[in-house]
Amino acid sequence: MHKRSSVILLVALLALLVTMGCSVSQLVGKRPPTPTPTFTKTPKPTFTPTPVFTPTPVPTNTPVPTNTPAVTPTPTDTPQPTPTPMPQAIVKLADLNYRAGPSTQFASLGKLSIGYVLEVRKRTADSAWLRVCCLNNQEGWVASQYVDLSVPMDTIPVDETVPPTPTPRPRPPTNTPAPQPPTPTPAPAFYYRAVVQSCLPNAGITYIQGTVYEGTTPQTGKRVRLSWIPDDPNPPVPDYVTGTDPTRPIYTFILDPQKPREGNWYVWVVDASGKRISELANVRTTASASGAGACQQAIVDFVH
Repeated sequence: MHKRSSVILLVALLALLVTMGCSVSQLVGKRPPTPTPTFTKTPKPTFTPTPVFTPTPVPTNTPVPTNTPAVTPTPTDTPQPTPTPMPQAIVKLADLNYRAGPSTQFASLGKLSIGYVLEVRKRTADSAWLRVCCLNNQEGWVASQYVDLSVPMDTIPVDETVPPTPTPRPRPPTNTPAPQPPTPTPAPAFYYRAVVQSCLPNAGITYIQGTVYEGTTPQTGKRVRLSWIPDDPNPPVPDYVTGTDPTRPIYTFILDPQKPREGNWYVWVVDASGKRISELANVRTTASASGAGACQQAIVDFVH
């Protein structure tokens, strides 16, 4: 209801405003018109132009021509030829001698290791040695067979100023020892040398026999001793004197067949006093006369 009253009021206000507008426009329309003023065109004043002052030109100094410096042409660099690199030698031997000259007679200036690179300057006429640089900023020589070259050998110039090979100093003479007198052959300890000639099997008896020689001559009257003890002063059997058997100048010891036939026996020659004058001969006899090593008949000689 309130809303409707507001609408009616608004419509009334609008109607009032319209009515008032119409009244005002009628009042305004009844005023007398204002006359429009007439404008008279005023002529523009005429101006006399002021003469323009023309200044007299001041003479200017004629410029003195300056000396134009001559253009100096920039010198063109003449291309220089590229230097040819020096041939190289690469060491292929450990501890290669770096010598003062082209020979092993010259002193060694140091040692070069494998892979060391050197500049090659010259070579000897036989191409065996190369003058190279450098070790410790010093030129030297190396044997060409122990390096690999970067260029052919014949392209390396020959050194015409090769120093002469030093003459090796003669070695001091070696004192030749005075010849020593020949060592005298020691005299044998005993007059007779014992020689066991053989020992063979024998089924019957066991014996030891032999001959005493002077050179190749059998001797008689020589005393021969037998025992199982070396240098026995009391032998088990009497000494045998050679020549007792007139048919043969030998000695013979027959072992007792009633006793054991095996044993270790010693035989030697003595002088009239019983002193041994020969080496000892040793014979080992066996009980059996068969089989390897059987020994029942021994031949032992004494030789001077």
